[in-house]
Amino acid sequence: MELSRNTKRFLVGLSAFTVALVLFVNHFAAIGHWFVNVLNTFSPFIVGGCLAFILSVPMRMFDKLLGSPKRNKPLIKNRGTRTGISLVLSILLVFMLISLFGIIVLPQLVDTVTSLAGSIMRFVPTAQRWITEIMVWLENYPEIHSAIAPYVPDLNSVASSLISFVQRYAGIIAGSLVSNVSVLFGSATDIIISFVFAIYILLQTETLSRQCKKMLYAFLPKEFCDDALMVTRMAHKTFYSYVAIQCTEAVILGGLCFAGMILFRFPHALVVSVIMLFCALIPIYGAIISCIVGAFLVLIESPMQAIGFVAFILILQQIETNLIYPRVVSTSINLPSMWVLLAVTVGGGIFGIIGMLTAVPITSIVYTLLGSAAKKRLTARNLSTFDPAPAPDKEG
Repeated sequence: MELSRNTKRFLVGLSAFTVALVLFVNHFAAIGHWFVNVLNTFSPFIVGGCLAFILSVPMRMFDKLLGSPKRNKPLIKNRGTRTGISLVLSILLVFMLISLFGIIVLPQLVDTVTSLAGSIMRFVPTAQRWITEIMVWLENYPEIHSAIAPYVPDLNSVASSLISFVQRYAGIIAGSLVSNVSVLFGSATDIIISFVFAIYILLQTETLSRQCKKMLYAFLPKEFCDDALMVTRMAHKTFYSYVAIQCTEAVILGGLCFAGMILFRFPHALVVSVIMLFCALIPIYGAIISCIVGAFLVLIESPMQAIGFVAFILILQQIETNLIYPRVVSTSINLPSMWVLLAVTVGGGIFGIIGMLTAVPITSIVYTLLGSAAKKRLTARNLSTFDPAPAPDKEG
């Protein structure tokens, strides 16, 4: 029996896939080792690409400011000069923020962690007195007292365990952070390569874009190239908007938190504000984490102020949700809240902090592509007005 051309092609592809799968399974360790070596080799360039993307956010802002018309003329007319100045200003801004964090914020964080043990021990007698007074009052209700008494903790042992936990895991977190940064950037040579590569990308963005388009259309089908460019533009727009929006919102929220804590004289204003700034980059869970950590830090200094702090954070988050966010966000990501929660949870569970930060834009891209593909298929099947709503019940 003569096989058709499509059948022969399918059998050849299936055979090639089977052979490749067998080779992959039999040489999994060698392939994994080779992949890790390749990834380590290209890691400076990957980091450089990420650094270029981060620098492009303030760079575009400076480019708009320098190119905005003043008396019907831009401040700097030459595009190349404007790009170079915008890049230099962006690098200076990033280095200034890193320096301020290292000089002002980091010592405050270290002092807070080191003084945390003493604050906890000072808080223990007050908390123990409250528990004793409550248990004495509950003696008037023997049934409740007998049910609760076995579960009342010894605060001295709890405090000792908490102090050892903080001291232990603070060192572990600091060591993990240093090791992750070291692995990410590697040696000084890798840092220089990443930085130089990022500068090359930012200065030659248009040239690189034009060259990539030429290579795509020269060797691949036109329809595939059009779809690839569409997905690339969507990914860049989604990630850029997400990063710009989250960073702007985090800075505003951290600044308002610091000003409010200074105004109401809450303790650890700088440390709590920095925690809130970084946690604001994480959707949904960031607000919960920052509120719990901040309330704990205020609680061990002044239990009564902790109630006021929680109320202040709740009011601040309402102001941010209803007033700041709609004005800051001109183009939000096209993703319902349910999928945002799912993306952050799954991304954080699999890839940790990096997953929580990147899961939302990636899910937004997939969501948009799937919606577009579904719309095209429904249109091709003459179901563009398809409504899955159930039919109304018939009255009998």
